Amino acid sequence: MKIRVNGIEKNFACDGKTLGDLLDHILEQEPELGNCFGNIRLNEQEVLADSTEVRQTPVSRIDTLEAEVFSLNQILEKNIANAQDYLNKLIPGIEKASDLFRTGNEQEANKFFINIIDGMEWFSQVMDSIAKATETESTDIKFVGKSFTDRQGQLVELTRQMVEANQNQDWVLLADLLEYEIQPYYCDWEDQLPKIYRRIH
Repeated sequence: MKIRVNGIEKNFACDGKTLGDLLDHILEQEPELGNCFGNIRLNEQEVLADSTEVRQTPVSRIDTLEAEVFSLNQILEKNIANAQDYLNKLIPGIEKASDLFRTGNEQEANKFFINIIDGMEWFSQVMDSIAKATETESTDIKFVGKSFTDRQGQLVELTRQMVEANQNQDWVLLADLLEYEIQPYYCDWEDQLPKIYRRIH
């Protein structure tokens, strides 16, 4: 079996019978690399390191294993950087969609709108995972006196209103929601991300 960890070929003597045993052994033997797996390639196929089914793969069926190991802080830094990069695209997209709805270009605006809804969901998942990983209580992050949990509830309601406005083809209301509610919501996140980044250092 060939094993590469962070691009370097390694030899591990492991008595375990499954991939899960081997992965645990790698973390025990190489603690300086970190304590979290990133990408895992098992027999040239991308797999999830935390999948129970994958972890039960017998060692005898492993020809090649390529693994990336990171510290929790490295993963958090990467997630925060990805979130910041995404905001740099999402906020102008919200502004563009709002303008397109106002000028009557609904077909083009709806293309942006679909991407915005998907992006909002992705961003919420990333921020939830960062909060859990840093053991940040969702009430610790404040936005003008409102907690993260309160703001997430507000976002769910705003999303419902936007979808309803879209279904009713109320383009003026949809443009207003995007410009006066959704865009400021994500601009607030631009201010919060550096604070969260500083918290993990």
